[in-house]
Amino acid sequence: MKKTLRYNYRLNPTPEQEAKLIEFGATARGIWNLLLSENMRRYEFDKTFLFYNDMASLLKEIKPFEEFTWIKSFDSAAAQQVARDLETALKNAISKGRLQRFPKHKISYKKKKLHNDSFRAVNNSNCIRIEDGTISIPKVGKVPIILHRELASKIKTVTVQFRHGKWECSITQEVECKTALRVLKTITGFDINSKQTVVGSNGYVADNPKFLTQSKAKLNQLQRQLARRNKGSNRWHKTRQRINKLHGKISRQRLDFAHQISRQITNENDILVFEDLNVKAMQKFNGSMVADNVMALITQLSKYKAELAGKLYHEIGRFEKSTGICSECGQHHVLTLNDRHFICVACGVHQNRDLSAAKSIANTGELDLIAAGIVARVNPTSQRKAANKMKVFELSKFAVGSEKKRSSLAFIS
Repeated sequence: MKKTLRYNYRLNPTPEQEAKLIEFGATARGIWNLLLSENMRRYEFDKTFLFYNDMASLLKEIKPFEEFTWIKSFDSAAAQQVARDLETALKNAISKGRLQRFPKHKISYKKKKLHNDSFRAVNNSNCIRIEDGTISIPKVGKVPIILHRELASKIKTVTVQFRHGKWECSITQEVECKTALRVLKTITGFDINSKQTVVGSNGYVADNPKFLTQSKAKLNQLQRQLARRNKGSNRWHKTRQRINKLHGKISRQRLDFAHQISRQITNENDILVFEDLNVKAMQKFNGSMVADNVMALITQLSKYKAELAGKLYHEIGRFEKSTGICSECGQHHVLTLNDRHFICVACGVHQNRDLSAAKSIANTGELDLIAAGIVARVNPTSQRKAANKMKVFELSKFAVGSEKKRSSLAFIS
C-alpha cells in the first residue's frame, strides 16, 4: 500500500525568480477569484455550479481574449490545479457531511502588505526535477533548494509559498507502507491534556514546552514597538516582519516537537489509542493554550507514522468518558480541572488523573477493537501454563455472513 506524503524544503530564489514566483502566486489568486465569481454568477442565474471540467474549458476559451492575456504566462497545469481546489471547496460547502463555509475571494497581497500567495505545479513528463542543488519549476526555471533530506520517490506536485519571510516548496511523493507486523507486542492509550502534552498508560509523560510562553516577552516587546510606529511607514513594516518571523519560529518549534513526540511513541508502541478531541471547540475557550499544546497535530502525525510502520492506530469515540475513571475498579468520578489527583471512593486507591485517563483510553480502545472484529482474545502457547497470563489478541477479519477467519495476525500486550 502506498501513501502520499508531503515534504517541505527551503528555496533561495534569485531576485528575478522571486519576482516570477510573486507574479505566479498573484496569477493563481486571480484565477481563483475569476472562477469563483463565475460560479456565483451562474448560481444566481440558474442555481448551478461549474465544476472542474467546465472550469478547465472556460480557462481555455478565454485565453485568446486580450483581457485575459495574463493567464497565458502562467503554467496551464497549475491553473488546472486552482480549478481542482475550487471544485473541492465548492463540494465541501454544499455537502451536508462537511458543513464548511462557502469559498471566498482571496485578498490581494498589496492590501495585506504581504505576498503570501501560493501556486501548485504538477510534474507532467518529468518537468519538475532536482538537479545540482536546484529544483526546476515550469516557466520559472531552476531555483536553488536546500535539500536537507533525500527524496523518497518520484515527485508528484510542488506547492510554492512565501511564509514567515522565506520561500518554501512543499513536495508530495508516494511512499510505500511497510507490511503489517505479524506480532504487535504493546497496546498503549494516550491522554492529551493542557498540563502535559501527552501522558501514556505505560507511564510515558511528555511535558508541554510552551514555546509561545517562552517567546512571550520578545513578542510583547515587538508589539509595543509596532504600536509606537506610524502605520504604513518603513519602520512599521520592518517591525511587522520581525513579528511575523517570530511567529514562524514558534510554529517551527511546535512542529519539530510534535514530530519528535509522535516518532518516539510510534517507535516504542505497536498499537496506539488516542481520544477524538474536538479541538476546534476547545479553541473557543482558550485558543492560545490549545495551539501551544499541539493537541491535534500529535494525533495526526502519529496516525500516518503508524500506518507507514505497519502498526495499528485507533481513536475512541469523542463522547467516551476517560477522565475520572478509576483504573483499578472502573468507578466514575466527577473532577474539576484543578483536581490532578483523586482517591477512588470504591476501592480507595490513590489515582493520578492523567495516568488513569490514559489507562481508561487504552481499555476502551481494546474493547472497541474486539467489538469491531479487528482483534480477538487468545492464549499464546508460551503463556497457557503460566500463573500470571498476559493479554494476547489475534488480529483477524471475518468474512461477511460467515465465522471463518481470513487472517491470523496476533499482537501481545
